[in-house]
Amino acid sequence: LCARTGFETHALLMPTKYSNERNLSDALKLCEDLKITHKIIEIQPILDSFTAQIGEPLSNLRMGNLSARARMCLLYDYSAKINALVVGTSNKSERLLGYGTIYGDMACALNPIGELFKTEIYELARELDIDEKIIAKAPSADLWEGQSDEADIGYSYERLDEVLRLVQSKGEAELAREFDPKLVAMVFSRMRANKFKLSLPPVASLDGE
Repeated sequence: LCARTGFETHALLMPTKYSNERNLSDALKLCEDLKITHKIIEIQPILDSFTAQIGEPLSNLRMGNLSARARMCLLYDYSAKINALVVGTSNKSERLLGYGTIYGDMACALNPIGELFKTEIYELARELDIDEKIIAKAPSADLWEGQSDEADIGYSYERLDEVLRLVQSKGEAELAREFDPKLVAMVFSRMRANKFKLSLPPVASLDGE
C-alpha cells in the first residue's frame, strides 16, 4: 500500500530464531517485486542479551512482547536515520481485541489500515495483487515456534469479524443470542481488558477542571 503512494518506502525484516523461513522469503520477494528498499536485521542477539540480563527464562507472552518492542526500537531508530515515518500494520480486529503489544507492534506515526477489519485486509491485498499464497497463510507474528494469531485467540478472523463489526451497534447480550455465546463473551472481555491500548495515557488534571 505504501509503495503504491509514490512515496519512498523502506522495510525492515527482523527475524528471530523462531521465524519461518518461508515467511522471510515471501517478504523478501514482495520487497523485490514492489522495488522496496529493505534490510534484514536479526533481533535474536538483542533478545538473548536481554534474557541474560534478566537472569530468568521468559514466558511466551513476555518474549513475544520483548520481540515486538525490540522491533519497534529498530524501526524508530531507522526512521530517525533516514528522516522517515513509521507506518503501522495493526488492523481493526487486532486493535479492538487488544491483540498487539503496546509500544511494540502497535506503535507507529500513522496507520492507514487501522480501521479495516482483518477480513477486509485480505480483500485489500487481492485488490493490490498480492500473491495469493501470502494471503492464504495462517496469520502469525512468528513470536515463538508454531505461533499463530488464530491459535492464540481461539477463533478464526472470519468468525471474530462477524461479531466485531456489530459491537458498536449491539450489546453483548443481544450478540450472544445471535452468535456463539463463548465467542461473544471472549470478544467483550478482551475489549474491556485492552481498551487502554487504544488511547493515550491519561494525565492528572491539576487545574481543577
